[in-house]
Amino acid sequence: MCLFVADNNHRNELRAYESDGVLFPIAVLSQKEVADFRNALDSIVAVCGESKRFDNLHLYFPWAYRLATHNAVLDAVETILGPDLVIDGTLVFYKPPRDGSYASWHQDSVYSGWHLTPSVSAWIALTPSNPGNGCMRAIPGSHKLGLLDHENVQDDPNLLNRRGERVRVDVDESQAVDIVLRPGEMSLHHTNIVHGSKPNGSDGPRIGFIVRFVTSRTTNRERPVIQARGHGDCSHLKLASPPVDENFEAWRSTRR
Repeated sequence: MCLFVADNNHRNELRAYESDGVLFPIAVLSQKEVADFRNALDSIVAVCGESKRFDNLHLYFPWAYRLATHNAVLDAVETILGPDLVIDGTLVFYKPPRDGSYASWHQDSVYSGWHLTPSVSAWIALTPSNPGNGCMRAIPGSHKLGLLDHENVQDDPNLLNRRGERVRVDVDESQAVDIVLRPGEMSLHHTNIVHGSKPNGSDGPRIGFIVRFVTSRTTNRERPVIQARGHGDCSHLKLASPPVDENFEAWRSTRR
């Protein structure tokens, strides 16, 4: 298990991340900020009903952009990637209470191409995230295995239901680490680390706001990205402007 210690010793943090492929817990939000972001998200959840995943809210909702570009989040990510930071996407996983949804063992890089460029994922907890409600679990050091073969699993409660990806190799779950976070804390994980999560067996939701970070060196990005920090050359990328007003209808049209 890796702990992000606020001792300004970034070399130790980077060394730990390179060894295990995951860093946590990292305190990034105040409790007031957590409440504000949670209230904003709940208003969207209330309209969308049974939805369990919400993609790229940061492109359409100012509050989601502020969360994805929060200084404490960017400061921690800069420890891994340096000061040239680009947001390649965001995703909210919303596990309702007593819900059977899970995330199969997988690597984020399998369809994204993130393993081909400097990248890291930030998983920000807006509720407690623990074994009882299906927190993320990871296999430390598995990012060193490189890109693994995956298979598609359909017609089951996999949160990765757009593709249903699952690693083909046998995963030794005795090696798994529970990424336990309090509201306002986050983890950073490598795009190649093998990770997943179990169903939510608790009486409350489990909510994680995920930000995918790359640098301006990334290529072949047809989707819009946002330059979050630094002055890297993004002329080859499809840059989006930060949202000024909430645009629910435009966001909802992307889900069809």
